[in-house]
Amino acid sequence: MTDQALKPAWPLLPERARRTAGLTLVGCVVVLAAGAIGAAGRSRPNSLDRPVDQWVITTFHTHLNGMDQIVDLGNPTPIIALTVIIVLGCLAVRRVNGAILAVVAVLVANALTEAVLKPIVHETIGHPGVLSYPSGHTTSVFTVVAVVAVLLVDPPRTRLPGWLRLALVILAVAVGCVVAVSLIGIQFHYFTDTIGGVCVAVGTVLAITLLLDGPRSRARLGRLSFRSGG
Repeated sequence: MTDQALKPAWPLLPERARRTAGLTLVGCVVVLAAGAIGAAGRSRPNSLDRPVDQWVITTFHTHLNGMDQIVDLGNPTPIIALTVIIVLGCLAVRRVNGAILAVVAVLVANALTEAVLKPIVHETIGHPGVLSYPSGHTTSVFTVVAVVAVLLVDPPRTRLPGWLRLALVILAVAVGCVVAVSLIGIQFHYFTDTIGGVCVAVGTVLAITLLLDGPRSRARLGRLSFRSGG
C-alpha cells in the first residue's frame, strides 16, 4: 500500500473554519428551537411575522405569478436535479466526501422538516390549515445552498480565485432568499417558517460536514478515494 493510499481525504472545511462552523451550528439549533416554541400549535402570524409578512405581501402583490414559479425551485424535482449535479461534480474531481455530504444533507434535512418538526410543532397556515414550521421549500433550497458554500470554502486543487468563490456563494444565498420571500408573498409560509427552514438546512449541513471531517471519517474516505482511482 502506498503513502497515497494512506492519505486521508481532503477536508470539507479547513481547520480554521471548524470552530466557526460549530458555533454557527449551535446558533441554528437555538434559533430553530426558539422558533418552534413560539410557533407551537398556532394558526396565525405572531408579532414578528406580521410586519414582515405584510410588507412582503404588499410590496410584491403584483408579482404573484412570478413568485409561484420561483418557489417551484424548492420542489423535489429541481432539488434532486441540483443534488445530482453536485454529486457528479464531486465525483468527477474525486471529492467523495462532498458527494456524500450533498446526498445525506438533502435527505436528512428534509426528513427532519417533514417527518419530525412539522408534526411536533403543528403550526398551520391557510384554510384548511397545512403544517408550516419550518418551511420545507426553504429547507430544501438552503440545504443545497449550504452544501455549495461548504464545497467552495477550501476546494482541493482549485483554480477559482477566492473572490469568484465568494461571489458564487453570495449568488446562491440570494437565490435562496428570493425563494423564501416568494413563499411569504404567496402566503404559503410565515416569515419565521422560512427562518426555521434556513436553520434546519444550515445546521444539518454543518453537522454532517463536521462528522465527515473527523479523523476516522477522513481516513476511511481517503481509502475509498484511492480505490476509486483518487
